[in-house]
Amino acid sequence: MAKKIKIFIDPGHGGSDPGAVANGLREKDLTLAIAKALKKYLEQFEGIDVRLSREDDRFLSLAERTRLANEWGADIFISIHINAGGGTGFETFVFTNASSKSVAYQNVIHEEIMKVMGVTDRGKKRANFAVLRTSRMPAILTENLFIDRASDAAKLKDPTFISYVAKGHGEGIVKVFGLKRKSGAASKPTASKPVVKPTPNKTTTSQPKQSKSGDQVVRAIQAFVNNYGFGIAVDGIAGPQTMRALIRVLQTELNKQFGRGLVIDGIFGSRTRAALINLRAGASGNLTRVLQALLHIKGFNPGPFDGVFGDMTTAAVRSFQRARRLSVDGIAGPQTWGALLG
Repeated sequence: MAKKIKIFIDPGHGGSDPGAVANGLREKDLTLAIAKALKKYLEQFEGIDVRLSREDDRFLSLAERTRLANEWGADIFISIHINAGGGTGFETFVFTNASSKSVAYQNVIHEEIMKVMGVTDRGKKRANFAVLRTSRMPAILTENLFIDRASDAAKLKDPTFISYVAKGHGEGIVKVFGLKRKSGAASKPTASKPVVKPTPNKTTTSQPKQSKSGDQVVRAIQAFVNNYGFGIAVDGIAGPQTMRALIRVLQTELNKQFGRGLVIDGIFGSRTRAALINLRAGASGNLTRVLQALLHIKGFNPGPFDGVFGDMTTAAVRSFQRARRLSVDGIAGPQTWGALLG
C-alpha cells in the first residue's frame, strides 16, 4: 500500500489567545472554521491523512504546534490566520530562509487560493515566524483578509465565503500533491457561488491606495526627506528611492541625536540596526516622523504626519506588531524597526 500524504493544518491562536479581534469577530474562531472546512474538503481525495493542531477552542504554544507536526512526520504544514492593521486582501508567508520546496508549494497554493477568493493579492512573502522556522517540512502561513476592515469583516462573517477560503487552500494542496478525487465525491463545496468576484488589480505590497497624483501623505514624506537635501522625486509613490531616503534620514538623526557615527548610505545594514533606539509614546521629532512615514507606507495609519508619538501612532505600532507576530507593546524597538525597514 502506498504511503499516505500527511497534511497538517494549524488554525492560528485559540483558547486564552483570541488573536486579532474586531468587528464582532475573533481570529481564533475564523481560523478554526476555515481549518475544519478545509479538512472536510480534503477528505474527498484519496491517499491522504489530515490532522489539525486543534479541533476546538484551546490554547497551544507555537512550539507545541510544530512539535505535533514534526513528530507526526507531516508532508506539509499550513498555518491559517486572519490579518489586522487596516489593510485588505490575502497574502502568504514562508520562512525567511525557506527551502526550495516550501517556495514551490507557496507559489502553487497562493495562486489557487487567489483564483477562488478573488480579493486583493498582497503577494507571496517571507518572514521569521516561529511556526515556519521550526517546522521540519514545507510550511506556509496564510493571512486571509483583515478582521479590522469593515468590508473584509463582512466577508468573513459569511459562511459561504469561509467555505471558499477553505476550498482555495484545498485546491492548492490538491495541485501540489496531484491528489485524485474519491469515486462519487462532490466536486464543489456546499456553497453555490463565491461571495466576491475576482478583481484584475493585484498589489504585492501593503502600500496605501494612490490617486492619479500619488498618495498625498507619501508626497509629504518625500518633501520631508528632501529637507535633508536628498532631492528625490515628489511623486506620491513609495518606491525604493523613498525608502532609501528614509533610511538616510534615520541614520542622520541617529548620528545627530545619539552620536552613532553611521555612514549616511541609505542601507539598513548591521551597524544601522545596532544603532537603533526604543521610541515610545510621548516622543516627538524627526525620528517619530520617520516611524510614522514607515507605518503609513506599510499600510498602518499613524494619524497626522506630525512627528508626535501620540495615541494614533501607538495604535498603529501595536497593529503592525500584531500583524507581524511581534511583541505587542506599542514601542518601536529594534525588532519593530527591523520589520518596518526589512
